[in-house]
Amino acid sequence: MTQPFEDSKLHRRLRRVRHGAILVIGTGQWGKTVAINSLVQEDVLADRNVVLINYDDDFVKEIYPDRYRGERWPEDLRDLTKILRAGKDFIIIDDAIFLAGSRDSQTRENKDLQKVMTILSHNDLFAAVTIQNTSLLDIGMMQSQDVHILHKHMDPLSMEFERPMMRIRQATANLMLGHYRRKFTDVHPKAFSWCSSTSEMIVTTIPHWWEKSMSKAFRGKVPT
Repeated sequence: MTQPFEDSKLHRRLRRVRHGAILVIGTGQWGKTVAINSLVQEDVLADRNVVLINYDDDFVKEIYPDRYRGERWPEDLRDLTKILRAGKDFIIIDDAIFLAGSRDSQTRENKDLQKVMTILSHNDLFAAVTIQNTSLLDIGMMQSQDVHILHKHMDPLSMEFERPMMRIRQATANLMLGHYRRKFTDVHPKAFSWCSSTSEMIVTTIPHWWEKSMSKAFRGKVPT
């Protein structure tokens, strides 16, 4: 039997705070997007509205629950308060390479994102970022707040380019995820996420309304 999420150490951590950041790492199509959307359905985060950054709002309104909305990343960070509601929102930045690539770490967008990570505590906000490999992400983002790191499977090529500080964590995650998928065949394989921050397997319930298209919101588009 798998451990219920409400009995996890991650649940206890999230229950004690009103702000923070969650980083979901792994190769594409292994369930990063569904993992974070499953997590926000849990009781500890169920009181939050969910903001999908740079998602088309019509797309969101058509297939997501009412508590979701799409918002554009502001041109000026001073406009951030116009799209976010202090103490009420959970921000999801899916495929963060479009906002915070490490090779372009001094762009306006990346500086803005780091500032957002810094001010989360002042506005009682949570933010989640999905990324295929932390080498694609400016490391400064993870130094502003307590960051909880969830892992999905990562392929060998991506592992070669992973940051040294994360490679051992990811290797452990790959082993544990494989073990749980083989042992608990009655559980959807994308329901498993290894939390290296708390050294435990997180098992969430995939929402009944989830559709495959939700994992490909940028299909045919170049996010801007």
